[in-house]
Amino acid sequence: MELGTETTKGLSLRDIALRQRISLDYLEQIVPALKSAGLVKAKRGAQGGYQLAKEPAEITVYDALRALEGPFEPMICLSNDDGETTSEASCGASGSCAVQEVWRELRDAVENVLRRLTLAELLRRQEEQFGVPIRTYREREISSLIVLN
Repeated sequence: MELGTETTKGLSLRDIALRQRISLDYLEQIVPALKSAGLVKAKRGAQGGYQLAKEPAEITVYDALRALEGPFEPMICLSNDDGETTSEASCGASGSCAVQEVWRELRDAVENVLRRLTLAELLRRQEEQFGVPIRTYREREISSLIVLN
C-alpha cells in the first residue's frame, strides 16, 4: 500500500521501513519475491527506489499474498508433495473425507475474495475510512498527529 500511494516516484526500502515502523531486514527479504512476481520494480540512481510494476488496479491482494506466501492452503491435505493445490492431495483420506471438502470450500471462498480485492480498492477504502495513508504509528505518536482547533 505504501508504494501505491507514491506511484510517480520511487521509494527506498529505508523510507518504507521508517513510515511503517517495520524492519528494513524484513523488507529486504520480501521485496525480491514481489519483484519476481512482477509486482514491484527497482530503479537505480538519485531519483531511484522501488515502485509498483503495474497500476494499483491491476494488482490483487491474491497476487501479493501468492508471491509472498505461495498457494493458500488452510490444511496440508489440500496440497500434494510439490506444494501445488490439487483435488487429489497427499492425504490418505483424500476423496473420502467430508472435512477436506470443508477446507476446500474455505480455501476457494478466501481466494475469491483475495482475487477480487485490488490494491486500488484497498487504497480507496483507506482514504474513505481513515482519510490518511496507512501507518503503523504507536499509540503515543497518534496524539501528536491530531490537530485541535
